[in-house]
Amino acid sequence: MKSYLPNDIKDENRKIIFDILLQNPELAKVEITEKTAISFVTVSKIVNFFDQIGILKATGESREGSGGLGRKRTVYRFVENSYVTIGIQMIGKRITALLVNLHSKIIDSYSMETEIPFYSEEFIPVFDEIVERMKKKAAETNSVVLGIGIGVDGAINTRKKTIRMKTKEYKEQDFFYEGIIESLKSKVQLPIILENDVNASTVAEFRNLENTESSVTDLVHITLGDGIGSGIIINKKLHRGFNASAGELEYLCFDEDYKRDPSSVGWLESKIGSEYLLQSFDLHSESGMKACIHYISKKLALTITSIISILDIDQIIIGGKTISLFPDAVLESTKKYVEQYTDWLPNISVSHSDHSTALGAAILMLQQEILKVISGSGHDDKNS
Repeated sequence: MKSYLPNDIKDENRKIIFDILLQNPELAKVEITEKTAISFVTVSKIVNFFDQIGILKATGESREGSGGLGRKRTVYRFVENSYVTIGIQMIGKRITALLVNLHSKIIDSYSMETEIPFYSEEFIPVFDEIVERMKKKAAETNSVVLGIGIGVDGAINTRKKTIRMKTKEYKEQDFFYEGIIESLKSKVQLPIILENDVNASTVAEFRNLENTESSVTDLVHITLGDGIGSGIIINKKLHRGFNASAGELEYLCFDEDYKRDPSSVGWLESKIGSEYLLQSFDLHSESGMKACIHYISKKLALTITSIISILDIDQIIIGGKTISLFPDAVLESTKKYVEQYTDWLPNISVSHSDHSTALGAAILMLQQEILKVISGSGHDDKNS
Protein backbone atom coordinates (compact mmCIF):
# COMPACT_ATOMS: atom_id res chain seq x y z
CA MET A 1 0.00 0.00 0.00
CA LYS A 2 1.33 3.44 -0.97
CA SER A 3 2.11 5.86 1.86
CA TYR A 4 1.51 9.57 1.37
CA LEU A 5 3.93 12.23 2.54
CA PRO A 6 2.63 15.57 3.90
CA ASN A 7 3.62 17.33 0.66
CA ASP A 8 1.59 14.80 -1.37
CA ILE A 9 -1.50 15.60 0.69
CA LYS A 10 -0.87 19.35 0.41
CA ASP A 11 -0.56 19.14 -3.37
CA GLU A 12 -3.69 16.98 -3.60
CA ASN A 13 -5.67 19.49 -1.53
CA ARG A 14 -4.51 22.33 -3.77
CA LYS A 15 -5.52 20.35 -6.86
CA ILE A 16 -8.98 19.63 -5.39
CA ILE A 17 -9.58 23.29 -4.60
CA PHE A 18 -8.26 24.40 -8.00
CA ASP A 19 -10.70 22.03 -9.75
CA ILE A 20 -13.59 23.35 -7.66
CA LEU A 21 -12.69 26.91 -8.56
CA LEU A 22 -12.68 25.98 -12.27
CA GLN A 23 -16.34 25.01 -11.91
CA ASN A 24 -17.32 27.80 -9.48
CA PRO A 25 -15.75 31.13 -10.48
CA GLU A 26 -16.78 32.99 -7.31
CA LEU A 27 -16.60 31.43 -3.85
CA ALA A 28 -15.86 32.30 -0.25
CA LYS A 29 -13.47 30.23 1.87
CA VAL A 30 -16.32 28.73 3.90
CA GLU A 31 -18.13 27.73 0.71
CA ILE A 32 -15.03 25.89 -0.51
CA THR A 33 -14.82 24.13 2.86
CA GLU A 34 -18.45 23.07 2.53
CA LYS A 35 -17.73 21.51 -0.89
CA THR A 36 -14.76 19.48 0.38
CA ALA A 37 -13.62 17.46 3.37
CA ILE A 38 -10.75 19.92 3.82
CA SER A 39 -10.55 21.96 7.03
CA PHE A 40 -11.25 25.70 6.98
CA VAL A 41 -7.70 26.43 8.16
CA THR A 42 -6.21 24.47 5.25
CA VAL A 43 -8.65 26.01 2.76
CA SER A 44 -7.76 29.47 4.05
CA LYS A 45 -4.03 28.85 3.56
CA ILE A 46 -4.55 27.53 0.02
CA VAL A 47 -6.88 30.39 -0.96
CA ASN A 48 -4.35 32.92 0.36
CA PHE A 49 -1.61 31.19 -1.64
CA PHE A 50 -3.76 31.21 -4.80
CA ASP A 51 -4.43 34.91 -4.19
CA GLN A 52 -0.68 35.52 -3.87
CA ILE A 53 0.16 33.81 -7.19
CA GLY A 54 -2.71 35.52 -9.01
CA ILE A 55 -5.15 32.64 -9.58
CA LEU A 56 -7.69 34.21 -7.19
CA LYS A 57 -8.63 37.79 -6.43
CA ALA A 58 -10.81 39.16 -3.66
CA THR A 59 -13.82 40.83 -5.30
CA GLY A 60 -14.47 43.37 -2.56
CA GLU A 61 -17.89 41.80 -2.10
CA SER A 62 -19.12 39.78 0.84
CA ARG A 63 -21.91 37.35 1.64
CA GLU A 64 -23.91 36.68 4.75
CA GLY A 65 -23.28 33.46 6.64
CA SER A 66 -25.77 30.57 6.54
CA GLY A 67 -29.30 31.78 7.13
CA GLY A 68 -28.07 35.33 7.41
CA LEU A 69 -26.17 34.47 10.60
CA GLY A 70 -22.48 34.84 11.35
CA ARG A 71 -19.94 37.24 9.97
CA LYS A 72 -19.74 38.15 6.33
CA ARG A 73 -17.66 36.07 3.97
CA THR A 74 -15.12 37.60 1.60
CA VAL A 75 -15.76 36.38 -1.95
CA TYR A 76 -12.87 35.39 -4.23
CA ARG A 77 -13.04 35.38 -8.01
CA PHE A 78 -11.14 32.93 -10.20
CA VAL A 79 -8.79 34.86 -12.51
CA GLU A 80 -9.04 32.77 -15.68
CA ASN A 81 -6.43 34.78 -17.61
CA SER A 82 -3.82 34.67 -14.85
CA TYR A 83 -1.97 31.82 -16.57
CA VAL A 84 -2.15 30.79 -20.21
CA THR A 85 -0.61 28.32 -22.61
CA ILE A 86 0.10 28.43 -26.33
CA GLY A 87 -1.29 25.67 -28.53
CA ILE A 88 0.11 25.20 -32.03
CA GLN A 89 -1.15 22.82 -34.68
CA MET A 90 0.86 22.00 -37.81
CA ILE A 91 -1.18 20.10 -40.37
CA GLY A 92 0.10 20.13 -43.92
CA LYS A 93 1.28 23.63 -44.79
CA ARG A 94 -1.08 25.33 -42.35
CA ILE A 95 0.03 26.48 -38.89
CA THR A 96 -2.50 27.73 -36.35
CA ALA A 97 -1.57 29.10 -32.93
CA LEU A 98 -3.95 29.76 -30.04
CA LEU A 99 -3.50 31.51 -26.72
CA VAL A 100 -5.64 29.58 -24.20
CA ASN A 101 -6.56 30.48 -20.62
CA LEU A 102 -7.29 28.39 -17.50
CA HIS A 103 -10.89 27.82 -18.60
CA SER A 104 -9.68 26.51 -21.99
CA LYS A 105 -11.05 29.64 -23.65
CA ILE A 106 -9.25 31.07 -26.68
CA ILE A 107 -7.86 34.56 -26.04
CA ASP A 108 -6.12 35.01 -29.38
CA SER A 109 -5.46 33.07 -32.58
CA TYR A 110 -3.07 33.36 -35.50
CA SER A 111 -2.69 31.33 -38.70
CA MET A 112 -0.13 31.19 -41.46
CA GLU A 113 1.12 28.88 -44.20
CA THR A 114 4.68 27.72 -44.80
CA GLU A 115 6.48 25.18 -46.94
CA ILE A 116 9.07 24.68 -44.20
CA PRO A 117 8.55 21.33 -42.43
CA PHE A 118 8.49 21.03 -38.66
CA TYR A 119 11.65 18.90 -38.54
CA SER A 120 13.79 21.46 -40.42
CA GLU A 121 16.17 23.88 -38.65
CA GLU A 122 14.70 26.58 -40.88
CA PHE A 123 11.46 26.18 -38.93
CA ILE A 124 12.98 27.62 -35.72
CA PRO A 125 12.67 31.35 -36.69
CA VAL A 126 9.11 30.73 -37.95
CA PHE A 127 8.24 29.15 -34.61
CA ASP A 128 9.91 32.00 -32.70
CA GLU A 129 7.88 34.59 -34.61
CA ILE A 130 4.61 32.82 -33.75
CA VAL A 131 5.49 32.50 -30.06
CA GLU A 132 6.58 36.14 -29.76
CA ARG A 133 3.23 37.21 -31.20
CA MET A 134 1.39 35.13 -28.58
CA LYS A 135 3.63 36.43 -25.78
CA LYS A 136 2.76 40.02 -26.70
CA LYS A 137 -0.95 39.22 -26.50
CA ALA A 138 -0.42 37.52 -23.14
CA ALA A 139 1.30 40.67 -21.86
CA GLU A 140 -1.79 42.69 -22.83
CA THR A 141 -3.97 40.50 -20.61
CA ASN A 142 -1.35 40.40 -17.81
CA SER A 143 -1.06 36.63 -18.28
CA VAL A 144 1.88 34.37 -17.50
CA VAL A 145 2.68 31.98 -20.36
CA LEU A 146 3.32 28.54 -18.86
CA GLY A 147 4.42 26.70 -21.98
CA ILE A 148 3.67 25.53 -25.49
CA GLY A 149 1.85 22.45 -26.72
CA ILE A 150 2.50 21.39 -30.31
CA GLY A 151 0.22 19.08 -32.27
CA VAL A 152 1.80 17.61 -35.42
CA ASP A 153 0.32 15.27 -38.03
CA GLY A 154 2.82 12.52 -37.38
CA ALA A 155 3.05 9.22 -35.49
CA ILE A 156 5.08 9.68 -32.30
CA ASN A 157 7.02 6.77 -30.81
CA THR A 158 8.12 7.73 -27.30
CA ARG A 159 10.23 4.60 -26.88
CA LYS A 160 12.32 5.28 -29.98
CA LYS A 161 11.98 9.07 -29.57
CA THR A 162 10.88 9.40 -33.19
CA ILE A 163 8.11 11.08 -35.11
CA ARG A 164 7.00 9.50 -38.38
CA MET A 165 5.92 12.13 -40.91
CA LYS A 166 5.04 12.29 -44.57
CA THR A 167 7.56 13.76 -46.97
CA LYS A 168 6.77 15.68 -50.15
CA GLU A 169 6.89 12.42 -52.11
CA TYR A 170 3.97 11.08 -50.01
CA LYS A 171 6.37 8.66 -48.37
CA GLU A 172 6.92 8.30 -44.64
CA GLN A 173 10.14 8.95 -42.75
CA ASP A 174 11.15 8.81 -39.08
CA PHE A 175 12.76 11.84 -37.46
CA PHE A 176 14.29 11.99 -33.97
CA TYR A 177 12.25 14.64 -32.18
CA GLU A 178 14.23 15.31 -28.97
CA GLY A 179 16.82 17.48 -30.73
CA ILE A 180 14.07 19.37 -32.56
CA ILE A 181 12.21 20.15 -29.34
CA GLU A 182 15.39 21.18 -27.49
CA SER A 183 16.25 23.65 -30.27
CA LEU A 184 12.79 25.19 -30.04
CA LYS A 185 12.94 25.33 -26.23
CA SER A 186 16.30 27.10 -26.23
CA LYS A 187 14.93 29.69 -28.64
CA VAL A 188 11.71 30.60 -26.81
CA GLN A 189 12.73 29.72 -23.22
CA LEU A 190 9.49 27.91 -22.44
CA PRO A 191 8.53 24.29 -21.71
CA ILE A 192 7.30 22.45 -24.83
CA ILE A 193 5.39 19.21 -25.28
CA LEU A 194 4.92 17.44 -28.61
CA GLU A 195 1.76 15.48 -29.30
CA ASN A 196 0.16 13.69 -32.22
CA ASP A 197 -2.44 15.98 -33.82
CA VAL A 198 -5.33 13.54 -33.35
CA ASN A 199 -4.49 12.89 -29.69
CA ALA A 200 -4.44 16.63 -29.08
CA SER A 201 -7.76 17.20 -30.85
CA THR A 202 -9.26 14.31 -28.85
CA VAL A 203 -8.39 16.14 -25.62
CA ALA A 204 -10.21 19.25 -26.92
CA GLU A 205 -13.24 17.19 -28.00
CA PHE A 206 -13.37 15.52 -24.59
CA ARG A 207 -13.18 18.86 -22.78
CA ASN A 208 -16.11 20.06 -24.90
CA LEU A 209 -18.08 16.92 -23.98
CA GLU A 210 -17.27 17.42 -20.29
CA ASN A 211 -18.79 20.89 -20.49
CA THR A 212 -22.07 19.44 -21.80
CA GLU A 213 -22.16 15.89 -20.37
CA SER A 214 -20.77 15.46 -16.87
CA SER A 215 -21.02 11.64 -17.02
CA VAL A 216 -18.67 11.10 -19.98
CA THR A 217 -15.48 9.18 -19.10
CA ASP A 218 -14.37 7.52 -22.36
CA LEU A 219 -14.04 8.70 -25.95
CA VAL A 220 -12.68 7.62 -29.33
CA HIS A 221 -12.11 10.44 -31.81
CA ILE A 222 -11.43 9.36 -35.42
CA THR A 223 -10.23 11.82 -38.05
CA LEU A 224 -10.07 11.26 -41.77
CA GLY A 225 -8.15 13.50 -44.14
CA ASP A 226 -4.81 12.98 -45.85
CA GLY A 227 -4.62 9.93 -43.59
CA ILE A 228 -6.63 8.35 -40.80
CA GLY A 229 -5.95 8.37 -37.08
CA SER A 230 -7.69 8.31 -33.73
CA GLY A 231 -7.28 9.42 -30.15
CA ILE A 232 -8.51 7.36 -27.21
CA ILE A 233 -9.53 8.59 -23.78
CA ILE A 234 -10.23 6.01 -21.06
CA ASN A 235 -11.35 7.03 -17.57
CA LYS A 236 -10.80 10.68 -18.50
CA LYS A 237 -7.15 10.12 -19.40
CA LEU A 238 -5.54 10.12 -22.82
CA HIS A 239 -4.45 6.57 -23.60
CA ARG A 240 -1.14 6.61 -25.48
CA GLY A 241 -0.03 2.99 -25.21
CA PHE A 242 3.46 1.47 -24.88
CA ASN A 243 4.97 3.42 -27.79
CA ALA A 244 2.48 6.33 -27.61
CA SER A 245 1.04 4.81 -30.80
CA ALA A 246 -2.44 3.95 -29.55
CA GLY A 247 -4.95 4.96 -32.20
CA GLU A 248 -2.59 4.84 -35.20
CA LEU A 249 -5.35 3.45 -37.40
CA GLU A 250 -3.40 3.74 -40.63
CA TYR A 251 -1.91 0.30 -39.88
CA LEU A 252 -5.30 -1.35 -39.32
CA CYS A 253 -5.68 -4.01 -42.01
CA PHE A 254 -8.66 -5.98 -43.33
CA ASP A 255 -6.68 -7.66 -46.14
CA GLU A 256 -4.90 -10.86 -45.12
CA ASP A 257 -2.62 -10.79 -48.18
CA TYR A 258 -1.40 -7.21 -47.69
CA LYS A 259 2.32 -6.62 -47.17
CA ARG A 260 3.43 -3.14 -46.18
CA ASP A 261 6.45 -1.42 -47.72
CA PRO A 262 8.64 0.21 -44.99
CA SER A 263 8.38 3.69 -46.55
CA SER A 264 4.71 3.55 -47.52
CA VAL A 265 1.59 4.33 -45.51
CA GLY A 266 -0.39 1.55 -43.80
CA TRP A 267 -3.20 -0.44 -45.41
CA LEU A 268 -6.18 1.50 -44.09
CA GLU A 269 -4.62 4.85 -44.92
CA SER A 270 -3.80 3.63 -48.42
CA LYS A 271 -7.47 2.75 -48.87
CA ILE A 272 -9.18 5.67 -47.17
CA GLY A 273 -6.73 8.58 -47.40
CA SER A 274 -7.71 11.60 -49.48
CA GLU A 275 -5.22 10.81 -52.24
CA TYR A 276 -6.80 7.39 -52.87
CA LEU A 277 -10.35 8.77 -52.69
CA LEU A 278 -9.63 11.53 -55.23
CA GLN A 279 -8.10 9.01 -57.61
CA SER A 280 -10.93 6.49 -57.20
CA PHE A 281 -14.11 8.60 -57.14
CA ASP A 282 -15.54 11.43 -59.21
CA LEU A 283 -16.66 13.80 -56.47
CA HIS A 284 -18.12 16.20 -59.03
CA SER A 285 -20.90 13.77 -59.88
CA GLU A 286 -23.76 12.73 -57.61
CA SER A 287 -23.19 9.04 -58.26
CA GLY A 288 -19.48 9.40 -57.53
CA MET A 289 -20.18 11.20 -54.25
CA LYS A 290 -22.68 8.54 -53.16
CA ALA A 291 -20.24 5.77 -54.00
CA CYS A 292 -17.47 7.55 -52.06
CA ILE A 293 -19.71 8.10 -49.02
CA HIS A 294 -20.65 4.42 -48.84
CA TYR A 295 -17.04 3.36 -49.39
CA ILE A 296 -15.80 5.64 -46.55
CA SER A 297 -18.65 4.60 -44.26
CA LYS A 298 -17.96 0.88 -44.65
CA LYS A 299 -14.29 1.31 -43.76
CA LEU A 300 -15.13 3.63 -40.85
CA ALA A 301 -17.78 1.22 -39.59
CA LEU A 302 -15.33 -1.70 -39.67
CA THR A 303 -12.82 0.43 -37.79
CA ILE A 304 -15.35 1.53 -35.17
CA THR A 305 -16.60 -2.04 -34.73
CA SER A 306 -13.04 -3.27 -34.17
CA ILE A 307 -12.41 -0.58 -31.53
CA ILE A 308 -15.64 -0.90 -29.57
CA SER A 309 -15.54 -4.71 -29.59
CA ILE A 310 -12.23 -4.51 -27.67
CA LEU A 311 -12.57 -1.36 -25.56
CA ASP A 312 -16.39 -1.18 -25.16
CA ILE A 313 -16.37 2.61 -25.58
CA ASP A 314 -19.77 4.14 -26.31
CA GLN A 315 -18.77 7.68 -27.34
CA ILE A 316 -17.35 8.03 -30.87
CA ILE A 317 -16.63 11.31 -32.67
CA ILE A 318 -15.65 11.36 -36.35
CA GLY A 319 -14.10 14.35 -38.08
CA GLY A 320 -11.39 15.65 -40.39
CA LYS A 321 -11.45 17.43 -43.73
CA THR A 322 -12.75 14.38 -45.64
CA ILE A 323 -15.70 13.92 -43.27
CA SER A 324 -16.44 17.65 -43.46
CA LEU A 325 -17.17 17.33 -47.20
CA PHE A 326 -20.37 15.38 -46.50
CA PRO A 327 -20.71 15.04 -42.70
CA ASP A 328 -24.41 14.18 -42.37
CA ALA A 329 -24.34 11.57 -45.14
CA VAL A 330 -21.20 9.87 -43.81
CA LEU A 331 -22.58 9.87 -40.26
CA GLU A 332 -25.90 8.33 -41.26
CA SER A 333 -24.27 5.71 -43.47
CA THR A 334 -21.59 4.83 -40.89
CA LYS A 335 -24.22 4.29 -38.19
CA LYS A 336 -26.12 1.98 -40.51
CA TYR A 337 -23.06 -0.17 -41.26
CA VAL A 338 -21.97 -0.31 -37.59
CA GLU A 339 -25.43 -1.58 -36.69
CA GLN A 340 -25.14 -4.11 -39.53
CA TYR A 341 -21.76 -5.37 -38.32
CA THR A 342 -22.50 -5.60 -34.59
CA ASP A 343 -25.46 -5.94 -32.22
CA TRP A 344 -25.09 -2.57 -30.50
CA LEU A 345 -24.84 1.00 -31.68
CA PRO A 346 -22.49 3.44 -29.94
CA ASN A 347 -23.15 7.16 -29.73
CA ILE A 348 -21.53 8.39 -32.97
CA SER A 349 -21.38 12.11 -33.79
CA VAL A 350 -19.49 14.47 -36.11
CA SER A 351 -16.94 16.98 -34.87
CA HIS A 352 -17.63 20.61 -35.70
CA SER A 353 -14.69 22.01 -33.73
CA ASP A 354 -12.24 24.47 -35.26
CA HIS A 355 -8.52 24.29 -34.45
CA SER A 356 -9.13 21.45 -31.97
CA THR A 357 -5.54 20.19 -32.30
CA ALA A 358 -4.11 23.53 -31.17
CA LEU A 359 -6.66 23.80 -28.37
CA GLY A 360 -5.99 20.26 -27.16
CA ALA A 361 -2.22 20.79 -27.25
CA ALA A 362 -2.65 23.93 -25.13
CA ILE A 363 -4.86 22.03 -22.65
CA LEU A 364 -2.28 19.23 -22.34
CA MET A 365 0.46 21.75 -21.59
CA LEU A 366 -1.80 23.50 -19.08
CA GLN A 367 -2.57 20.23 -17.29
CA GLN A 368 1.15 19.60 -16.93
CA GLU A 369 2.36 23.04 -15.91
CA ILE A 370 -0.51 24.27 -13.72
CA LEU A 371 0.30 21.49 -11.25
CA LYS A 372 3.74 23.06 -10.81
CA VAL A 373 2.17 26.48 -10.25
CA ILE A 374 -0.34 25.37 -7.60
CA SER A 375 2.26 23.23 -5.84
CA GLY A 376 4.53 26.28 -5.56
CA SER A 377 7.33 24.87 -7.74
CA GLY A 378 8.52 25.28 -11.29
CA HIS A 379 7.16 28.77 -12.12
CA ASP A 380 7.57 32.23 -10.68
CA ASP A 381 4.35 33.70 -9.35
CA LYS A 382 2.77 36.77 -10.91
CA ASN A 383 3.97 39.04 -8.12
CA SER A 384 7.65 38.12 -8.31
